[in-house]
This record gives sequence, structure tokens and C-alpha cells, in this order.
Amino acid sequence: MPLPLPSRRLLLPFGAATLMALVLLVVPAPGSVSVVGTRWLASLGSAIPNVELASEVGLALLAATTISMAAFAWIRHPERRARLLAGAAGVGLAYAASEGLKLLFAQPRPCTRWSIATECPPAGDWSLPSNHATLAFGATVVIAIAVGRWWVTCSALALAALVAAGRVAQGVHYVHDVATGAVLGLAVTAALVAATATWQRRSAAARSSLG
Repeated sequence: MPLPLPSRRLLLPFGAATLMALVLLVVPAPGSVSVVGTRWLASLGSAIPNVELASEVGLALLAATTISMAAFAWIRHPERRARLLAGAAGVGLAYAASEGLKLLFAQPRPCTRWSIATECPPAGDWSLPSNHATLAFGATVVIAIAVGRWWVTCSALALAALVAAGRVAQGVHYVHDVATGAVLGLAVTAALVAATATWQRRSAAARSSLG
């Protein structure tokens, strides 16, 4: 039997994260809250040794958590398998979309404007959107499907936010870069999962009507 619809309590942290990211995208032009926030976070990050490890370690932890929890749910909850596959495909699709949007926007990184990064990626390695944020927030959807626990979902979102903030503190992304990546990762992954859930319910209803 397909799983029931997620509870409002489980959906609430995703709604809050998406709303926060959208607010950060309201005025992404130079001189906006995005640029001010970027320079402020980057100035803080410049005082932290090995600040780049925050994003890399955070993303690695999210990846390990996603794989382990998805594997556990795959074995213990066979009814979740279709949604887990849809979530994994959604993360991959969101990443591909992120790469495509980078080429479309071709936005230079903030470290090319200001000396705020220990190591700035080469020219042509564009900034908008953030791949790290896309992958991190997309992974939280898979974790939520696998576990279905409110506190685990909130913890995963907090870790994804740390990954995103770390990229800004490192000086390689603007605030609106990571906000765009967060929305992209959440929206694409959740859309595929929702489509799969709808298909499951309709298939179950069709089978019930036949017999």
C-alpha cells in the first residue's frame, strides 16, 4: 500500500526553508541584502581557519546520512521504495539543472570582485546557483522520505543551511546563489516525489476498483 500523505508537521520545516530562501531572492541585484549579507558572512569566514571545511564536511555528512537512511528504509519499508527512487532521481535532476543554469546566468563569483576567499575558482566556473546548496537541500527530501521524523528532517535542513552558509562564508557564493540552489534542490526533488506519490495512489485506486 502506498504511504499516506505527509503530515503537516513534517511539511512545515520544508515550507519554512523554502519561504526563507525565496525571501533572500527578492532583491538579488548588487547593493541588495544578498550582497550585503555576502560581504558580512565572508568577512566572518575570513577569520575562521579552514572555513571551507564547513561545507565539505557538512555535505559529506548529508550524503552519508542520506545513503544509510535510504538503505535502511529500502529494506524495512518496501512501500517507500518508489518514492526513494524518485527522490534520488530528483536530486540528480536538480544538480543537472543547476549546472545548466550556471551556463545560462554566467554570473562571476563574489571572490572575483572582492578579496574574500582563500582560493577563488577559475574564470568560467560560475556562481549562480550553488551546486552545494542544491545537493544539500535535495538530500533533505530523501532523508524525510526515508525516516519520516520531524526532528530528523529539521536536523537535516539545519545541516543543509550550514553547508549553504559555509559557501558564502568561504567567499565563493553570494547569498542569492545558495538561496536559488536551496529552492531548486527542494522544488525539483519534491516535485518528482509528489508525482510518484500521485501515481501510486491512482494505481492503488485503479486496482481497488477492479477487484
